[in-house]
Amino acid sequence: MVKVHGKAEAGRIRDELREQRRPTGPVAEAREIAKPSGEGAAAIVADGSDRIELDYDAIADARKKLEEHQLNLERHLADAQGLGMSLADGKGPVSVPMSRSFSRRGGAEEGGVQFALRSYLAELAALRTAIGLVADQHRSTDEAAASAVEAVARGTDER
Repeated sequence: MVKVHGKAEAGRIRDELREQRRPTGPVAEAREIAKPSGEGAAAIVADGSDRIELDYDAIADARKKLEEHQLNLERHLADAQGLGMSLADGKGPVSVPMSRSFSRRGGAEEGGVQFALRSYLAELAALRTAIGLVADQHRSTDEAAASAVEAVARGTDER
């Protein structure tokens, strides 16, 4: 945990973390990616070929990292369960509104930490499912194509 003493320092820390998290390696080899045209959809323009190659090992690594992120978020959610509980009220004029405000921020209703974490977990689960389905479909298509090519090569193609 880091104490932040102002907006400028928060911006500096954000920029440092952004640099640390920047992907390395062959992330996007397509030279042109269109702007998203709908819910998360973006056209990828192929560069001189009519195929998309998936690195199944890289996908497995990404899925493992996403699972680690999910476990981390689940731990944070478990820790956040205690944030929604009321604190002992002070005696000042702002104590009751402050207590209500902090309870709401830590709680499970909209605007609360628990609500946000559950939302992140739902998005992460949907992403993991989508990546798994796409990888499985592509692998199945690749295997079917390889079988067809092998059948033609052996002369046993039944088309």
